[in-house]
Amino acid sequence: MKVPPADRAVAPGPLGLVQVFVNSVNIEFGPDEFATTEGLAGWLARNGLGSLPVGELDRHDAVVLREAVRALLRENNGNDPDLEARRAIAHIARNCPLVVGFGAGRLGLQPALTDIRGALAIILNSVAGAVADGSWQRLKACHEPRCEWVFYDRSRNRGSRWCSMAVCGTRAKMRVYRQAKRAQ
Repeated sequence: MKVPPADRAVAPGPLGLVQVFVNSVNIEFGPDEFATTEGLAGWLARNGLGSLPVGELDRHDAVVLREAVRALLRENNGNDPDLEARRAIAHIARNCPLVVGFGAGRLGLQPALTDIRGALAIILNSVAGAVADGSWQRLKACHEPRCEWVFYDRSRNRGSRWCSMAVCGTRAKMRVYRQAKRAQ
């Protein structure tokens, strides 16, 4: 797992996997762990989703899903709803079935497939679980457009906007300050 910026801890439970999935690319500085099929396969193995063969179409679907989930996380930080992202997630989810089964000694949803579709189903199931338990709204994409690093908002009022106040928060405040100075 990548270390989150500043003092931010990884999101709790299965939502942490979603956070790490979306943070598989550093938008501002790179690299993109899903840039190659080998990179995606390595990411899956490192994050407990198995040693799976990955083809180019699988890699493409993983990138589409990652960016669609990022768009939903921008919504959690005040952006307008992204209907195209919702359609992309629905399209990918159709090929990632979940079935009821016993996992870890209890009844729950688990992937019906054991390939890359199963791995994507685990991520989608984590999103659905977070929506159901109310923790989804706390996972956000940084409000700084150059960053968009995903963080878990542990603030009482769920009002955090930036992954790091020291970096992205300062950038945003300096931008507002400069614009105000120019307007004078």
